[in-house]
Amino acid sequence: MKNFLTVLTISVLSAGVSSYVMAETEVDPKTLSQEARDAHYKASIATADEAFKAIDEKVAEISGILKNENELEFLELESIHEISYTLEAAVDKLRDEKAANMAKLDVLDEAVQAIHFASEEQQEAQTRAWFAKLEPAAGNIKMDAEIANTAPQLKEFYEITIKDHTFSPVELIVPAGQRIKLRVSNQDATPEEFESHDMKREKIIGGNKTATIFVGPLKPGKYHYFGEFNMDTANGYIIAK
Repeated sequence: MKNFLTVLTISVLSAGVSSYVMAETEVDPKTLSQEARDAHYKASIATADEAFKAIDEKVAEISGILKNENELEFLELESIHEISYTLEAAVDKLRDEKAANMAKLDVLDEAVQAIHFASEEQQEAQTRAWFAKLEPAAGNIKMDAEIANTAPQLKEFYEITIKDHTFSPVELIVPAGQRIKLRVSNQDATPEEFESHDMKREKIIGGNKTATIFVGPLKPGKYHYFGEFNMDTANGYIIAK
């Protein structure tokens, strides 16, 4: 493992004058305690908004390092490796919150993981090659962030489809503080029950039938609903903002 922590040693003279001698000691994180290893390049991303911002900023930081057309030094690749920890935490947060398109997120995630390894192993060519894929993937995620931050418009009704015992779309963004009309179309031959403890609604929808369900006004937040008869596959969320 080629990443190391730098330990600063400080010496103080007893003659009344403080003298600081800094010695850099390379420490392999594998030899540290579990607590110290957990803290190694630890990145904490609390919200999806923080994740989107972190991706934008950290990709720009890597881009700045790679603008050096000469052979990169050890510490430059090590900086990229450190940055990759934050990118990984940001991707994980977006997955947890389902705040971005999963297919786009997969492309970004693969590039982040590859850069993490290549930069750790001081493989400059592979780091540059994967960044060429990372940068456009991050741009696609940024577009999702801009869409997510756009205030939703109130519609006459919002459509939800049940097909193959799953809901589509999985996430539906609606304006907060408004009474919402859902039109739920069951395209399966068997009945399904639309149920939500969060929104206090429950309605059976027959096979190849459509039902109207009213919810709200909803406070800003994320509201879960599910199919009572197919709980393993039929899950969705309404996001009020």
